[in-house]
Amino acid sequence: MNFKKSLILLLALCLLLALAGCSGSSTQAEESPADTAQIQYDYQLKAGETLEVYDMVFDKTVTVTVDTASTRDGSVELRSNIYFDNCVFNAGLSIVGDYHAMVSLGGDCSFGDGSIITCKEVTPGIAKETTLDDNYVKVFVGCEGVTVETESAFGVVTNGFDFVFNGTTYSKAELAPDADYLGVYSLYEGDSMTYIKLALGEDDSVEFLD
Repeated sequence: MNFKKSLILLLALCLLLALAGCSGSSTQAEESPADTAQIQYDYQLKAGETLEVYDMVFDKTVTVTVDTASTRDGSVELRSNIYFDNCVFNAGLSIVGDYHAMVSLGGDCSFGDGSIITCKEVTPGIAKETTLDDNYVKVFVGCEGVTVETESAFGVVTNGFDFVFNGTTYSKAELAPDADYLGVYSLYEGDSMTYIKLALGEDDSVEFLD
């Protein structure tokens, strides 16, 4: 594996995480929680599209589907983004995609008891072809109580909150206290899933953690 290339690519992607939740968006999706008939539970993300969703209480599973045109080696402009804030997920969040999307959870989001995030690939077997050089589907954890389960190649990034990823709790305070972000990425080595932990800094620093 070309680790120098991997570091550059990962850094370029991860340092944009903080912008995902505060930059302007091309499309905005806002719903009234009082009108449950109007609540949207399925979001189709086109390549390069950004959606923002605020002030919702979801009592059914929310599904975010990533356009397959969001390719493994596409430019940042082709990355799909969706930002949730002040949203309650009572029945979970499902992310369906192969590459190049960011799902961001703001600080006022919360998850009901037993409510988790799952990620599934669109193309069967694509996860076993994914490498660190590729543009991952990722979730940015900006709130408490996030649990992620997946058999896909996937990334979870936080600027401070602990999260559970495939049964293991990851703490930025313990693993990367001095970094701006902690990133944990799942990928396959043969038929076995492995996890790579990274300390990421806004000053262009990247460190592989044990």
